[in-house]
Amino acid sequence: MAKQVAHEIKNPLTPMKLSVQHLSRAWSEKSENFNMIIERVTRTMIDQIDSLSRIATEFSNFAKMPKGNFERIDLIKLIQSNIDLYNETAHVHFIFDSTGCEEAFVSGDREQTLRAFGNLMKNAVQAVPEDKEGVIRITLQKLNNKFKIEISDNGKGIAEEFKSKIFTPNFTTKSGGTGLGLAMVKSIVENMNGSITFESEADKGTQFTIILPQYAEET
Repeated sequence: MAKQVAHEIKNPLTPMKLSVQHLSRAWSEKSENFNMIIERVTRTMIDQIDSLSRIATEFSNFAKMPKGNFERIDLIKLIQSNIDLYNETAHVHFIFDSTGCEEAFVSGDREQTLRAFGNLMKNAVQAVPEDKEGVIRITLQKLNNKFKIEISDNGKGIAEEFKSKIFTPNFTTKSGGTGLGLAMVKSIVENMNGSITFESEADKGTQFTIILPQYAEET
């Protein structure tokens, strides 16, 4: 995994180096288009710095997974707060169904749990092409002393050859991705004594299913 992260860090460095060299050459040659070049280089540098920052953040978050301050978490409020972040996304529509669950409390680290559900919802949004009307469905059900959460999209799905690797820490199908997102989600869910599985069909969509135990007061 460290090799993968090192590789991902190197990726932004190449365009950064080339941009600086291009800028230096344009300056020394007193290029007539220098203002346009510096604007383009600035944009490139900012994009690549953002990429480096994201890689560092994801790696840091993944490294901190074993630790956590467990407390009682209201799943309904937590899921809704994540949905609210994406409600302005133009090409997707969220449907949240918690029928039959007046309340749903689990035990976990609030920040990590928010991050896990946020990652799954972000992936669902990104799976839907921007020229397609996306529907992200989230259902919450009570199963005895456990809760079942399903997050499904109507996006491009996961290719058959990638399914066995989807939770592997250094695997990603995204350009510029670190492959830590779903590995982090799996780690968070398992630390909560839960489980996560998925089903996917190419060009039809993906559904992630999470099972979490109900919060129980310590005696």
